Amino acid sequence: MEESVGVEEREIEEASEILRQLVEVPTVTGTESKAGEVLKKLLSPYVDEFQTDEWFNHIGKLNPGTERKVALVAHIDQIGFMIKSITEEGFLKIDQVGGWDASVPYGQRILILGKKGPILGVIGSVPPHLRKKEQAKEIKLEDLLVDVGADSKEEVEKLGIEVGNYALLTGDFSKLSGTRVTGMAFDDKAGVASIIMAAKRVFEKKSELKVELDVVATVQEEIGLRGASMIGYNLKPDAAIVVDVTHAATPPIKDKVVTTLGKGPAIAVGPVYHPIIVEKLRNAADKIKSPFQIEPSPRGAGTDTWAIQIARGGIKTALLSIPLRYMHSGVEVADLKDIVHASKILAEFVLSF
Repeated sequence: MEESVGVEEREIEEASEILRQLVEVPTVTGTESKAGEVLKKLLSPYVDEFQTDEWFNHIGKLNPGTERKVALVAHIDQIGFMIKSITEEGFLKIDQVGGWDASVPYGQRILILGKKGPILGVIGSVPPHLRKKEQAKEIKLEDLLVDVGADSKEEVEKLGIEVGNYALLTGDFSKLSGTRVTGMAFDDKAGVASIIMAAKRVFEKKSELKVELDVVATVQEEIGLRGASMIGYNLKPDAAIVVDVTHAATPPIKDKVVTTLGKGPAIAVGPVYHPIIVEKLRNAADKIKSPFQIEPSPRGAGTDTWAIQIARGGIKTALLSIPLRYMHSGVEVADLKDIVHASKILAEFVLSF
């Protein structure tokens, strides 16, 4: 690659503001309809049509009806919890929606999406003075109890909390040093932010666009790529780029991952990713001198790429990933530069298709 270009302060601020707005809307898998309003506000200025299907996949279309079609796809759902039962003493038992390490929510604040509105609770931790050695070995999800300050099941029900309510950890969107930010649901709202920014870049050069561009926020990725299966079948694009997150290096796992924060998005290479589309992505990045990383993926990753690749007889698909630290926690960390660079690569890919 030639020497890469930087990003402007206004681009960093734009990425930060888009990501903040996305993160502040809770979208635990099964509640993605809540994202419709913010997605419509953020995306509608840059597309000709904005649609929401029956399962709440959200789709923006630019140049609709053009013979060839390219899709940019990122999932809007986030991991969370569901209230499984309420004890007579007023505590809540929870089950996971998506994949959790039970030690992550232990001792954290949790927001229950009750029928009367959000209710704050805490996942209580046993003080170290009272924990036995055997208890310290492993924390299990089925042992966690949520305390909302009630003394009985009846008190809990008066708050509007019932079995089947969704819940999520609370984690404010905050800026760290430089261009790095922390919060929750960056998996995959960082990806959604990048495709919204890409849509804006394409819109500004609409006269150069030769294809229909579909910008899609999918549902239910965290429980089996279900929204992507619907989208791949219904849209049947000529090519699709899925934008998700990937693990970024930290000292404890530096030998297990290959991507780094702030070095650009990662282009996956492997049998699941169509070689022509991968090459076009790399060419797009090189053309605009945008940094990127290569992520070897010999078996593929569990992203929407899997579902779209095999839809309707097969779709040429590739994966672009935003490096992310502490995935599936309430303190995920991303670098806004990676989101900006991803949007630039995506826009150039679409305009050159």
